Amino acid sequence: MLSMAGLIQRFNEGCPSAEVYRKGVRYYQVLLDVIENQEFSEKVSELAKMPAGTIRSTALKIVNVLLFNKEKNPFLSLGLPSDAADDEIKKRWKRLLMLYHPDRAVNRKGHEEIAKKINQAYEEIAELKEKSEYSDRAAEEQQKSVRDITIPPRSSFHVAKTKYLKYLPAIILFTVICIAILTITLFVIYKIN
Repeated sequence: MLSMAGLIQRFNEGCPSAEVYRKGVRYYQVLLDVIENQEFSEKVSELAKMPAGTIRSTALKIVNVLLFNKEKNPFLSLGLPSDAADDEIKKRWKRLLMLYHPDRAVNRKGHEEIAKKINQAYEEIAELKEKSEYSDRAAEEQQKSVRDITIPPRSSFHVAKTKYLKYLPAIILFTVICIAILTITLFVIYKIN
């Protein structure tokens, strides 16, 4: 909670967006708690020595910066790490929709735009997860097919085929010597005639 109060102070000081993204994802749950729960925002205001209204409005600004991030990263929009589990993604999506539902807000038009962005980010994550699962399955099937093509171990070759291989160098040497003797003999006979 103290670190999140530090993030709020740094945001008000104009910290770089990369820092907001990194810390915002880490404290997203707490930011949502500040936005939703008045008592919690008052506790944070005591720690940060700032008014509770400022804490709450800054938390809303940070969440909006993450929702409409420049990278258009759907995980960042929902304040989730890229390796988030499906149930965690769904919980965050539902919580954000409850917070920004147009029927619960005075500024209906602004909340409609935010709700569309939340749904878009959720759909993009679902699509990315589906593609990831498909590529994982394809890679697994490819590995399985490679494993199915097995080369038999040396010991399984028929012994009769390998039994004479140890004599192969001697046979080659003998053949080379015979060819050399034959060549010399033919050369001598040709020279004598």
